[in-house]
Amino acid sequence: MKKSTKILIAAGSVAIAAAAVTAALNLGGKPAPKPALGERSPSITDRDFLSVDGSSLVNRDGERVVLKGVNLGGWLIQECWMCPVVSADGEWGNLDTIEALEQSGYSGEQIQRLFDTYQDNWITEGDLDIIAESGANCVRVPFWYRNFMTDEAGSWIDDDLDKNPGFKRLDWIVEQAGARGLYVILDMHGCPGGQSMNHCCGTVGRNDLYSSDSCRAAMKKLWQAIAERYKGEPAVAAYDIMNEPQNNGGFEDEPNYVDPWDSKSWAMTNEVYREMVAAVREVDPDHVISLEGIWRITNLPDPSTEGWTNMLYQVHLYDDTAQFRTLAKDVADYAERRGVAVLVGEFSNMQGIEICDEYGISWTTWTYKGGKGTNGSWFWYYGSPTPVVPKVDDFDTALEKWGAAIRTENFFRSSAVTGAVERALKPSYGDN
Repeated sequence: MKKSTKILIAAGSVAIAAAAVTAALNLGGKPAPKPALGERSPSITDRDFLSVDGSSLVNRDGERVVLKGVNLGGWLIQECWMCPVVSADGEWGNLDTIEALEQSGYSGEQIQRLFDTYQDNWITEGDLDIIAESGANCVRVPFWYRNFMTDEAGSWIDDDLDKNPGFKRLDWIVEQAGARGLYVILDMHGCPGGQSMNHCCGTVGRNDLYSSDSCRAAMKKLWQAIAERYKGEPAVAAYDIMNEPQNNGGFEDEPNYVDPWDSKSWAMTNEVYREMVAAVREVDPDHVISLEGIWRITNLPDPSTEGWTNMLYQVHLYDDTAQFRTLAKDVADYAERRGVAVLVGEFSNMQGIEICDEYGISWTTWTYKGGKGTNGSWFWYYGSPTPVVPKVDDFDTALEKWGAAIRTENFFRSSAVTGAVERALKPSYGDN
């Protein structure tokens, strides 16, 4: 996900929609409540393992499943516009934070401890309780290669994958979400070398993945390790191969810029998809695989010509309501023609929920929480905790800032956003 370029692509429609929703937000806000849980959703079991039948996701009993939920954005990969770190919007990625901390004298152990502290507090079991209580059945989990690896060559942070911090986080979310009846979409939001020039992939101004054999080898290594670890795991709904490939808007003057609307960018993207789908299928023949068409689903290959099955095709729609409806219908029609399930994996226009439901499209809103104010309709919960200043703060100061202060109980609930979600997921829901 990213902010600045998506607003450009939507040609101002997001700004208009955000302004309308902001007017409805409870800006005075009450602190995010601890969830008052009723009966919990049953945990995900083997019978809930998903596959694709025609254009539908189905469980092992043949029952149709429509995924409805939220992204856990900013948790395992930070985006400066929405996370508590001081940086220039659109000009700073998660890797810049790591490098700035290194330049400030932080040791590798200190940097790992700092991000562990952040991740321990940004999403907790209480957050998953809130999401499950909303009636959602899915979380999409953005992560990046640096959760697992020290470099773009694919060196593991810890060769014992049970101790590797990235796998420990994914193990935790799969277990805890599954216990609450929540499916997990594993989204590689940031690939080695960058699959996008936007900061949302962890780096800025790069899309070296497409030209680097070593970066693609590292990506393949990671996806095969993930597939090996979670094959047969019913709580994992899908492997989302790479987030927003060739999302390059705003970098037109860079020598390696590729126009995301040009068929050249689609060809480059689809070559990576072919390599990664084959790599995953070598290890895990059964899980659903999700591919993203940026910004149109028709940019993706015809699965029948590729020999692909169990595919979940995905788009992100940061559009006004009229355009959202037009594109959602296109997505639904495409699903019927091509025999794929479909997902709107990111959106912030709350009218999109009703539209997706009308067309039977799975959806996950962007995103659960943000740490730099309301930003219109982007967040279920919002706050403004004191951000870390990577080039200034000492270790103890940074550790405190990314401690308990960033927990959701210290944030505010967006009644407009959560109300729209819960009205869709709980027909008897009334705003409170």
